Amino acid sequence: MIPTKFQLEVQKRLKEGKNILLIAPTGLGKTFAVTSDLQDEFNKTVYAVPLRSLGGGIRSAICELNRNGEQIKAVLHHGDSQESTLFSEEVVVTTYDQVVCGVPGLPLSLPLKAGHAVAGALLMSRLILDEVHLAWNISPNALSILLGIIDFRNKFGLQTIVFTATLPNDVAERIAERLNMELLIVGEGGSEGDEGLEIREKNRKVMISTLELKKSGRGNKELDYSPLYGMLEQTNGKRIYFSNTVKHLQDTYDMLIAAGVAKDKITVLHNRMPRSWRKKAEEETHTRFGKKSADGDWLLLTNQVAEAGLDISADLVISDPAPVDTLVQRAGRCARWFREKETCGKFKVINAPKTVIEGRNGLAVPYRSELVLAALDYLKSNLQDQCLTWDKEREWVDKTWGGDAKKAKEAVDNSLDEMTFALNLFDRAAQEHKPGEIANVFREILSIEVAVESGDRVNWSDLAERDLQAMLDQGKRPETSSISLGTAWGLVRALNGGVAVIRYEDGGVQISPTDSVRLGDVLVLPSSVAYLHPAKGLCMGDGSDIEGAIYSSEWIDKKKKEEHSYNETERRQKLIEHTQGVMDRTYYRLAQNGSYRGTLVKILKSLEPQKDADQLADVVAQLARVAAAFHDMGKADQRWQDKARSIDPDCSHELIGRTLTTEKRIGIPHAPPCYNAIVKTCELLIGSLGSAEYLVRTIALSAARHHSSFLNPATVAKRFQPHADTAEFVQTVLECLDAPSEVRGRAEEIIKAAIDKPASDKVPSVLPNNDLFPIYALVGRAIIMADREDAAGRELEKWRATS
Repeated sequence: MIPTKFQLEVQKRLKEGKNILLIAPTGLGKTFAVTSDLQDEFNKTVYAVPLRSLGGGIRSAICELNRNGEQIKAVLHHGDSQESTLFSEEVVVTTYDQVVCGVPGLPLSLPLKAGHAVAGALLMSRLILDEVHLAWNISPNALSILLGIIDFRNKFGLQTIVFTATLPNDVAERIAERLNMELLIVGEGGSEGDEGLEIREKNRKVMISTLELKKSGRGNKELDYSPLYGMLEQTNGKRIYFSNTVKHLQDTYDMLIAAGVAKDKITVLHNRMPRSWRKKAEEETHTRFGKKSADGDWLLLTNQVAEAGLDISADLVISDPAPVDTLVQRAGRCARWFREKETCGKFKVINAPKTVIEGRNGLAVPYRSELVLAALDYLKSNLQDQCLTWDKEREWVDKTWGGDAKKAKEAVDNSLDEMTFALNLFDRAAQEHKPGEIANVFREILSIEVAVESGDRVNWSDLAERDLQAMLDQGKRPETSSISLGTAWGLVRALNGGVAVIRYEDGGVQISPTDSVRLGDVLVLPSSVAYLHPAKGLCMGDGSDIEGAIYSSEWIDKKKKEEHSYNETERRQKLIEHTQGVMDRTYYRLAQNGSYRGTLVKILKSLEPQKDADQLADVVAQLARVAAAFHDMGKADQRWQDKARSIDPDCSHELIGRTLTTEKRIGIPHAPPCYNAIVKTCELLIGSLGSAEYLVRTIALSAARHHSSFLNPATVAKRFQPHADTAEFVQTVLECLDAPSEVRGRAEEIIKAAIDKPASDKVPSVLPNNDLFPIYALVGRAIIMADREDAAGRELEKWRATS
């Protein structure tokens, strides 16, 4: 693909390390603009989208790129698909909720115990926030959190890219100025005369108008949908209907089937479908509506999952009333293939009486009715039966985003002023170890997985009829559909204990009745309130009289992955051998050119602007090497060694680092003793720590937490009991550190420090608002990944061009 003017301008600014706020029309290649430089050089990237359904298309687009003849590999990671290993890959495509919880080290779909490693990965990566306008529709706090993350990253010189098709000029200018971002609006400034935009304006002819619906029936109380159904039923060619709610989408399907439309002509695609069903529906959607698809008489009934990110197009697109940003995105699925020839289409927005649009169950749901009405009023007054151009889209957005220009400015100013709310929320969630405190702000885009089970209630008597716990124990899992966290809470409250939840607890998977729900749960609903339909997916209500209804979810045997994970190494290691490997791998990450070193230097430039950042980075790398040298000090414990030898009697007579058998847990914590040992070693090597003490203790804590980011060495009950060979081990480690003979002769002082428990006030809290949190997260990640790589005997992380 030959880059257009705006894409080249974006690439230029990316290579200069600029933060960018990009506003570009749909279908013009924003994804290529912000990722194509990956073809020139390695650049660790986290690409975040608001909805899970958008991720697959983004990943596919990135995987079409190549560098030096090799495909750029991108993985998908969110609640439905966990392909990433602690964000170790060069490109991770994920969702907003994963990012906002990962920044403070509280990841949603990765182990919480490795949370600071995920925080470190986000620091190391270019962060791309796609379709950021959707945060406004989620909640004002959601926008504040995203803006707060950008501000946090900007403080440390970390690159962030934000783009959308739908932000007003004034709002964009305010955000760009406040957050030190370069604003690029396609068609203006440096991108004026963009070739792609000129082709779009010349060839794409989309006529916009309203589709009027009126009340009918007794007392004119019911909305008459017959004009909508008639248009969908009678129009030939490809057409797409965007419904605001899954329920109305499903009702529309029923009405069309009752009217005689052939089932095989309709594709239903929404988020409330079992994963395999949705995958099939997405494939069918691309076959029928994707680029270079054949002409045909096809109808797609869909919702928000298809309004952005899915590269599909139809001649007729009809939408429920929605805010302007949503309508512009939906219009972008009309007459999309404009690059080679003129293409025409119609975009119709349903209009209805104001009383029908407003209210708890109005047509505007789930959107704020004032935003919906503002967009509709402008359309009727200024755009009716006109060709929708980029200039007209921009004017529509400028006039009605946020309700009107004045309200939009006030709302964004409030969100910018409330950025401290985000960082305070991060601290509170980190203290309580509760990512849900952050994630709940995004509850309308956060999903809970749902299965159904035949019966009026899911309680213990039901579970006995079909032993779901036994099925879980056999490695089986239900094929689930997704509902919003808010909807899940409503169902749990309404059923008052008549539902069950599948949850990871005490190292296993348990099912039990519940009166609450949290992220990561699988909610099991009785078929009296939910059922599955082969065409419509998960439906709410009693399906006992529904033809073809499925009352129980299918359970699938989830086999263990054939390939070994990082800890299934099938190789023994001596303790000193493993220690040396982790020391070296940690030091290389922080001392050699790559993502770790580059990020560390940026952070230090921010923290100590008057000092030489490279020299400071060398100091941190050396301190991290000391921390890595003692990260497994606790394995030199007599009890730990005895248990390891009982598990693997054929180990070497020297101190054991890893056994051949990894299935059996040793069960004796070995991380806590390293904290005091590291601090003491630094004192012996440096002398008085002085102003460096807090930094040393922060790095020591990052090492002590290489198995759990929640560990507090001051509260661990078990004390270190040194093995007879511990002194020799410590002396060897000191030799590896090139410690002078005087220090090597004081090994017993380090051992004594490891035995002693640190005072609580000597263990830093290192909350996300703490200035040293980025160093803590980065060094902690370096040690964790070095530890895992040395155990596996292979590289697990892409952190530089040659790794």
